[in-house]
Amino acid sequence: MSMPTASLPLQAPVAQHDHTPAYTARLGTPQGESVTVRLRCELPVTSVLLKYVHIGEVETVDAREVATPPESRSGGRWFEAELPLAGHRVRYAWQLNLEGDHLNLTHLGLHHSRRGFRGWFQYLPGHVAPEWAWSSVFYQVFPDRFRNGDPGNDVQTGEYVYSGRPVEHVKWDTPVDAHNDIHGHYGGDLNGVTQALPYLQQLGITGLWLTPIFTSPSNHRYDVTDYRAVDPHLGGEAAWNELTRAADTAGIRIVLDGVFNHTGDENALFRAAQASEAAPERELFTWRAAELNYHAFMDVPTLPKIDYGSPAAVAEFLNGERSVVRHWLRRGAAGWRLDVAHMIGSGGTDDDNLPLHRALKAAAREERPDAYVFGERFFDPEHALDGQGEDGAMNYHGFGLPVMQWVSGGTHFGAPSRLDGHELVDILHDAYHALAPQVALSMFNLLESHDIGRALFRVGNDRTRFLAAFTLLMGYAGVPCTYYGTEVGVTQSRSGNMPWCREPMPWNEADWDLGLLERVRALIRVRRETPVLHAGHLRFVHAEADAVAYLREYTRADGHAARAAVVASRRAGPHPVTLTLPAGEWRDALSGAVLSGGEVTLDAAGGRVLVQG
Repeated sequence: MSMPTASLPLQAPVAQHDHTPAYTARLGTPQGESVTVRLRCELPVTSVLLKYVHIGEVETVDAREVATPPESRSGGRWFEAELPLAGHRVRYAWQLNLEGDHLNLTHLGLHHSRRGFRGWFQYLPGHVAPEWAWSSVFYQVFPDRFRNGDPGNDVQTGEYVYSGRPVEHVKWDTPVDAHNDIHGHYGGDLNGVTQALPYLQQLGITGLWLTPIFTSPSNHRYDVTDYRAVDPHLGGEAAWNELTRAADTAGIRIVLDGVFNHTGDENALFRAAQASEAAPERELFTWRAAELNYHAFMDVPTLPKIDYGSPAAVAEFLNGERSVVRHWLRRGAAGWRLDVAHMIGSGGTDDDNLPLHRALKAAAREERPDAYVFGERFFDPEHALDGQGEDGAMNYHGFGLPVMQWVSGGTHFGAPSRLDGHELVDILHDAYHALAPQVALSMFNLLESHDIGRALFRVGNDRTRFLAAFTLLMGYAGVPCTYYGTEVGVTQSRSGNMPWCREPMPWNEADWDLGLLERVRALIRVRRETPVLHAGHLRFVHAEADAVAYLREYTRADGHAARAAVVASRRAGPHPVTLTLPAGEWRDALSGAVLSGGEVTLDAAGGRVLVQG
């Protein structure tokens, strides 16, 4: 069954506005001031209006025609207006008046009808994004499975009982199995991460996301026993101090995993609360009349849910002077990834979710003005991303899940899918356009993680199809993250998500796919060396069933435009795709081949990146 084609226009725009300096004079201008915004238009307009939402009403400002910026190579006339910044988020659009007609320009394109505010352009007054993250390439490490740097701190078989069963030490080359899902410890530690920093530098990594490192009885450590202590089996405080020193020297920033929805059932606060109804710690958790007498994450008994209806809980974990958030930023962390961010709330629910995230972010920024805070929001995160709370979210909804569904032919749960390139572009653009630019550029993009199946496995271990998805990842708006070991061919032994996606990293180079490693390293280098991929506007330029393409563009105030075009096919073999590119000379970022603009046909298998300017 064929699906309808995407509704958004893929042709070159005859009217253009975006967040880059030629069109928006400045991002983050304080509330109460105004910012100059500009429009480039190739239509025979008689006049142009700027429309903006103020106290629920639409107000208008006349736009004046201005000189074409000196370095602009695009045709058309330019108009500018002053956008008043009265609220914490300002939505605006352009009205293009024509002889006997008018058109509205929003983030959705040109339309005769006035589209809903969700599709209008957005401006966030006073919002300062952690722009260092935009130029970063992150690498996710699941510490127990990455590298064993100190066998002396390994968990030993029978060392303690966890969740009704003794824990086990597992040999490094043992495939993951169901028996040792949460009980098997392979011995990876922070000492190993430090030892691997030269390898990560050679790969091009500048950011690390570590899944939880705090004291915990499980191998995944999402059931935290002590939030202010590094697990001794990961090397303890000394290993953290050594890692942060070495990572700083290597130019690699570390984001920690904030497990603030729930603690572990061995946590001292929970144990005190459980021991006595009169305990002051009782208010930090939510109690109920049921067999499990407290709210827990997904009703898993080892994961009691924190109740942020308690001011003491807010102070303890989020924004108190000695809160967990502040503690680790003071000790060298560069930010926080927030586990199940959408579930954090009061009364065992998600009530007050957004105010809590705003409090967390404010505390983080007080400790470190450039702290990067992003949440795990597996579903549509749009409602939470107004710039006041999280900088961005893990972009499962708006990138990773649909891209992998398209390239693999199935969802991460294994449901077959005939999603085609037209529908893929539709969902990607729908998610992207609804976000303010600094938020879209702060989204945390990924294809796989410790929670979902490995990308290589999902495409049948086909390197060409995987590289197509990886090329889309490296070029997309937002912060790219790759999962440990994928670059050398780590996959999984059976279908499914966790724990099968948590195989140990091989350190014998004889076990590596060196060709894949070379291509991944090259794509990471392209990402890091191409500034338009860090902060450029995103526009889709091609869609067909088996191939998609998008353009990234950054136009300086003088009108000079830098561009990158990214095209990828989901086919395992050659796939000629014809694109229409802006005029001028283009260069293949990997091969160095030179192409001319206009209509270009190229093989999209495995993905291509073309750069200009």
